[in-house]
Amino acid sequence: MKKGQKRFLIMVCFGILGAAGLILYAVTAQARLKDIKMYREAFPDAKVKCLDCHMDEKPSKDDGKHELNDYGKAVIKENPDPTGETFKKIGKIEDFKPAKTEEKK
Repeated sequence: MKKGQKRFLIMVCFGILGAAGLILYAVTAQARLKDIKMYREAFPDAKVKCLDCHMDEKPSKDDGKHELNDYGKAVIKENPDPTGETFKKIGKIEDFKPAKTEEKK
């Protein structure tokens, strides 16, 4: 294989990997945007941030997922694919109080 052909193949491989990465990023970003839109559908004047439902602003490097806080867990427990009605049922983030669990004595 000639030097020019090898360089071209490497560039094509990096291009394909880059495109695949962008697609994966766009898909995960869409899921978050969808959830934010559903929350705003329920509460139009709300300003929503990742930290309202998640423990960390950015996903972990291990699995790419966010750990949910109490509000996020309540929403997912109610409906794994939340809608505006799901958020209305759970209530606003600032008014949310997690259910108390029984303490063992």
